[in-house]
Amino acid sequence: MDKVKQKMIWKKVGFYTLLVALACLRGLATHVFIVPNAFAPGGLGGISSVIYNVVGEFNLELANTWFRPSVTMFIMNLPLVIVSFFLLNKEFAINSTICVLGYTGSMFLFEQIGFPVFQGSGLESGVVMLASIAGGVLSGVALGGMLLMNASAGGTDIIGKIGYKLHPEMNAQWQIFAFDSIVVLFSGVMGLLNIKGSEPNQVFIDVATPILYSFISLFLTSEVADVITHGFQSSLVFNIITDKDQEIAEEIIKQLGRGATIMKGEGVFTHHERHIIVCVVKKRQSTQLKQLVKTMDKDAFLYITKAKEVNGFGFRSGN
Repeated sequence: MDKVKQKMIWKKVGFYTLLVALACLRGLATHVFIVPNAFAPGGLGGISSVIYNVVGEFNLELANTWFRPSVTMFIMNLPLVIVSFFLLNKEFAINSTICVLGYTGSMFLFEQIGFPVFQGSGLESGVVMLASIAGGVLSGVALGGMLLMNASAGGTDIIGKIGYKLHPEMNAQWQIFAFDSIVVLFSGVMGLLNIKGSEPNQVFIDVATPILYSFISLFLTSEVADVITHGFQSSLVFNIITDKDQEIAEEIIKQLGRGATIMKGEGVFTHHERHIIVCVVKKRQSTQLKQLVKTMDKDAFLYITKAKEVNGFGFRSGN
């Protein structure tokens, strides 16, 4: 075997080892923090958590058989994984299959060996709050890593990709968010089963508390995954329509140390030629740039958009 092939094999081994490790991290977060506290932070994992905890309220022995989260998650993900091989990119389907097997397999292993869980004594316990934070952060790290490697742990990610494939005009992200939100609201069932009194305020607290904890975990998972995939940088795109394009561009270079692009445009109503300055700056520089534009051309038209990812000089080199 030549060195090139050997290097490729080791690269593949490293890739899939990391993929399995991320899946196991997601399984650890779910087993230790999410399920024991009856959170339902969206997706099929959230549904599995609620099913297990609801069944466990009536028959714990039954819950620990076919209603284990590892079992129900595997069963629900199986048809999605199969469909993904026919409708989605094969690499994504293979990577996601490995993640689903690693995710559910690691959870099953943790369940079998009785791995310790981080469970609060009641919904008002500070331990429960810490569990929602830790579960969300660890899940976000795992999810972000999987997305970078063109994979997912199954569930709503696959549903969203399939939905976009079949109906590209529809917003897949909003569909996933809507589905996850419904699952989070479903976690209120645990509150209904544990109502402590008949007073309206207490009933509301009992029902809303698991929902709010689940939303905290879901939000942190999304935010951490976003940081992992797009980095910590927060950049803004300034679009400045002005007649003083050269003067403003020179000051951007001089005061902010940033470059800019000047494009020509035409006003729809006036048909006058205008110039558009496009400039990407770090968020901390936005106030300075707005003040610069206002000072140099009070009639300038300015709109700002958020840049999800920026690559190039000054944004990856630490400048």
